[in-house]
Amino acid sequence: MNVRELHTETDLFRAIASGNEKAFETLFNKYRNKVYTIAFKITGSEELSEEIVLDVFLKVWLKREQLPGLEYFTAWLFTITRNRVFKTLKQLAHRATDRPITEEEEWLLTPADTSSSMLLEKEYRQILQDAVGQLSPQQKKVYHLIKEHGMKREEAAKALNLSPETVKRHLAEAMQFIRTYCSYHLGTYAALLIIKELL
Repeated sequence: MNVRELHTETDLFRAIASGNEKAFETLFNKYRNKVYTIAFKITGSEELSEEIVLDVFLKVWLKREQLPGLEYFTAWLFTITRNRVFKTLKQLAHRATDRPITEEEEWLLTPADTSSSMLLEKEYRQILQDAVGQLSPQQKKVYHLIKEHGMKREEAAKALNLSPETVKRHLAEAMQFIRTYCSYHLGTYAALLIIKELL
């Protein structure tokens, strides 16, 4: 990296740290493919890799104030990506076996983490939970079945005794509310990263 590129990236980090969403979008476009490639090599899933990309950059946005002080941004980004990939693998292992993960598996699948990243995860989850908590009862049921339990629209419709179109409408309304709520609390671009996957 030459001096000009270094200077430009430093300016970019400062702009992002101050909340500049255009600057963050530039960073996202520059590094998203690198994050995706790492995720895809490990998971082999396009869908999971896209989810990981969005989650990684959400964390970057939430930790944006740290950017100007980072000496090795790519190493920092790789660490966030690695942690998110391992978390995904752990969740997949649990779903596949439908049993609690053993202590040995937990150790193998959980990378070393820092208290700051744990706090960040907690903050993100809390904002999302707050948004979900304010949905109407029917929207909340649809959201939980599809987005948290992984049901298909038809399966959720059958479980709730609703038509698939009604389920689709409830989910769309729920996601729109969550997008608006997260936009207010996290910033527009970060909210888009959370909600990008819909149906």
